[in-house]
Amino acid sequence: MENRKQKSLKTEFFAAVSITLLGVALASALTVWGCLRFQKWLVPDTHFVMIHMYHRASEDISNGMEEFASCRFEVDSGIPEAIPYIRTSENGLPVTENFDPRDFLFSVESTDYGIGWRGPRRKLAYIGAGIAMGVLPLAYSVTGFLFCALWFYRRKLSPAITVLEEATQHIADQDLDFAADCCLENELGRLCISFEKMRETLKENNQKLWKMIEERKLIQASVAHDLRNPIAILKGYTEYLQLHLQAGDLKPQKLREITGCIENAANRLEQYTESMRTINQLDEIPLNPRQISSDQLIRDLTSDLALMAREAGKTLNIKNGAPSRMISVDAALLYRILENILSNALRFAKKEIGITFWLQDRTFAITVTDDGDGFPEEILKNKKRLLMPATDENGHCGLGLTISRLLCQKHKGSLELANGAPCGAVVKILLTV
Repeated sequence: MENRKQKSLKTEFFAAVSITLLGVALASALTVWGCLRFQKWLVPDTHFVMIHMYHRASEDISNGMEEFASCRFEVDSGIPEAIPYIRTSENGLPVTENFDPRDFLFSVESTDYGIGWRGPRRKLAYIGAGIAMGVLPLAYSVTGFLFCALWFYRRKLSPAITVLEEATQHIADQDLDFAADCCLENELGRLCISFEKMRETLKENNQKLWKMIEERKLIQASVAHDLRNPIAILKGYTEYLQLHLQAGDLKPQKLREITGCIENAANRLEQYTESMRTINQLDEIPLNPRQISSDQLIRDLTSDLALMAREAGKTLNIKNGAPSRMISVDAALLYRILENILSNALRFAKKEIGITFWLQDRTFAITVTDDGDGFPEEILKNKKRLLMPATDENGHCGLGLTISRLLCQKHKGSLELANGAPCGAVVKILLTV
């Protein structure tokens, strides 16, 4: 999986606020610039001034004759040599005359050639633009931060909060078949990932618990099934003895035969009790895997197994098809599994026993075959039973297979039983390494 850079809510929050501030500042600047441009369009810049002109004949400007009320000219151009003046003649007609500016005194009454000289609509628009320059940036700030808060909550907080609320409700309802998926890469996203790992662990533990309960049910069912025959035998012989002892016709030879059968049935009951005690102790066996070379592990196993085969007078054929690499396995537990399987094979094999090792991915497999008569149909038909039915009076085969199967499950593996062609038993051990 591609490694992604871890993000932080604090970093994302400051980034969102910074972008919002930048946006508000840009929008405010554009608004102020637009309003100023609009005001200048309403009142263009002018280089004209409004003045009053007085004749120099009067010493006091206030008492002098005002030749005209107002005039305008460009400030940068200076006083013109002749100023046109439009006056009304005696007959009421306008007459234009030019006066020498040096004969007059000038006073500036107003330099405001702006909004005061505009109509009411333009005045209103001009004032509105001025107000907008102050109000709109404030509105941008409030709207921007409200939008930033809403966006940050919906995009960075709400998805994880929703997932966690739903996940909590599922767990409260004892439902672990869900997934706490969240695409966020910040602290809340990592919290959802941790929550998902916790859910998987709870589900796995729950499955193990249910599996343990089912195994106990299978053990109880198997024990009840296997105890039925010896109990029936004991009950039958007890009734037989009661009837014939009262009648007085029980011969000593028959009595010895009956007591022998009762003893065998009692031994079988004792064997089943011991099997239950041994199986219950398997849960307390710790799993201690360690790194070891597959070649070294196979050499250690086969040296002891070969000695067992020689003592039993059987030939042991070993084939190593596993590549040489380091694996993680509990060698002591594996040896105990192989010892149980090989003990059964040595008991029922005629001459030869074969062991094949192979390794693929994370699965370490061992196949044990013999040239005996194979497994009874009762065992092959009851593969799902945890406690295998015994194939002899001592119950060796049933207990050995049961112990081996439980140890394989402890090592996250399985035990498979079959009969080979044309004859012989085949036991396949699969372990996760």
